[in-house]
Amino acid sequence: MRNIWSYRAVTTMFFLATLTLTLPVSATSPAKERLPLTLTGTGCTVKETEMNAVLQTIPGVVGVYFNRVPDHVLVDIIPTTVKPSDVITRVNEAASSWQCKVEFIEGCISAPMPTASAAPHQHE
Repeated sequence: MRNIWSYRAVTTMFFLATLTLTLPVSATSPAKERLPLTLTGTGCTVKETEMNAVLQTIPGVVGVYFNRVPDHVLVDIIPTTVKPSDVITRVNEAASSWQCKVEFIEGCISAPMPTASAAPHQHE
């Protein structure tokens, strides 16, 4: 009888240990992408609150940061939920009445990697 109890106890402990090891793996958060957007136009600076409200209503937008870079807004999205182009389109639809335009900035961080050239490089 004692062997049956020990067998059940070991089986139960093994099962609980397996659960605790696999739960954190399934609880990982989705990958985020940061969109650097530039704001141009006279109405952009006074409509920050309204623009923030528009951005927050878009599913997949998880962060909005104004004033970290002048005349820019940084928007964190979950790319599996929303496309960057959809974010820009939705904001520009609202911003058109404010005389403001929002555009994606392709900088050195967000630009695609150049492809390697087969031609030799010329050095001076």
